Amino acid sequence: MTMISRSALAASLAASLAATLVGAPASAWAQVSATPPAPVPAAAPTTPKVTRADLAAAYMRVDAAYTQRETAKTLPDSLRAQINRIVDRAALSFFSGQFAAAVGTIDAAQLQLSGVPVASTPVASTPVASTPVRGPRSLHGAPVSAARDEYLARLAGVDSTGPLAQALLSTRERARLLVDVPSPERSAEFLHDPATLSRDLAREVSVLERGRDPYIGLVGDFWRVYRGANNALVPMRIVAPPSANVRKPVGVLLVLHGAGGDENMFVDAYGSGIVSKLAAEQRLILVSPRTDVFGVTPAHFDALMALLRNEFRIDSTRVYLIGHSMGAGAAARLVQARPAQFAAVAMLAGGSPITVPGAPPSLYVGAELDGIIPAARVEAAAKATPGAVYELFRHEGHLLMVGNGVRRAVPWLVSHTR
Repeated sequence: MTMISRSALAASLAASLAATLVGAPASAWAQVSATPPAPVPAAAPTTPKVTRADLAAAYMRVDAAYTQRETAKTLPDSLRAQINRIVDRAALSFFSGQFAAAVGTIDAAQLQLSGVPVASTPVASTPVASTPVRGPRSLHGAPVSAARDEYLARLAGVDSTGPLAQALLSTRERARLLVDVPSPERSAEFLHDPATLSRDLAREVSVLERGRDPYIGLVGDFWRVYRGANNALVPMRIVAPPSANVRKPVGVLLVLHGAGGDENMFVDAYGSGIVSKLAAEQRLILVSPRTDVFGVTPAHFDALMALLRNEFRIDSTRVYLIGHSMGAGAAARLVQARPAQFAAVAMLAGGSPITVPGAPPSLYVGAELDGIIPAARVEAAAKATPGAVYELFRHEGHLLMVGNGVRRAVPWLVSHTR
């Protein structure tokens, strides 16, 4: 795997919560008068700007702490409700640009859940560093970019117009993640370990140079890019379980994140990435595309399925869909456009009516404390959808409901086949 486990959320969290508080650089030194010499005022303390990397670290801790309490069954309803209200309040602060308020609110939730101040130590199960790396990185004593340039030079000799076009595109974009100083605003850069990524790229480039597709039957967790409709580039995380490279066809679970998130959110957060484990148990390839790109046209879905069918033996009777918030709306629209392609769909804290003839079974889940997309709206969408199932999660809000939503949705989805 080239992604740090459960790391990917980071990019995705920018969409919902905030992170460790930081500020803008201090102003320059004041001028010193000539005579008599005035003391030079000390520079104001500087703190780094709040970034997506910081947001990732903070939210990952909160998400992991909540999941730990959930798993240990030490989360009473009163505390569950309190934490959900706090986290949703932080989300609203973030969306309105009040980063400091959001940070303070999230830190308070983290403290209540774990009893450990945020400044002390991150939650043990979370691999994200409490302070993201900000300086330049090296690889084998050389700048990381040197490996990138070498791979890109080799890839320039591979035919970009033939059957390897999609694989070549993905490998090129992966190579471009090897930067000396990762952007703290792009999770795909700051979440990758350069040594692991370079090792994987060495194999991928070598296979392409031999005229073969390195992603056929490839199992593991990978960040990739594919070309959708109208030459659009669609980033995605794809997690293929070990069972995906056997002769028996494998199903697909497509997950669509909410506003402000990215392709890493479902894999790395939303219950500490529980959807990856559940998908693997059901022999499903998990695919998490960037919703705001993927959801533009159903033709992006068509291109994705063509790609997956080229790389794996896909069981077309077991293609499932989960969406959260904005992703739930995108999921409903996709099913409206491609009803025959899905065995079942689940919409968490969002969604719209699905009325097209031949639509698959649908599950709508609202959250009692959701102040962003009220449960009443989700229930109304379910009531307007023929045969839909509606469930209400008590004591939960818009964001933290997703972990339990996934736990409920996956077994419900796989009970259906097309």
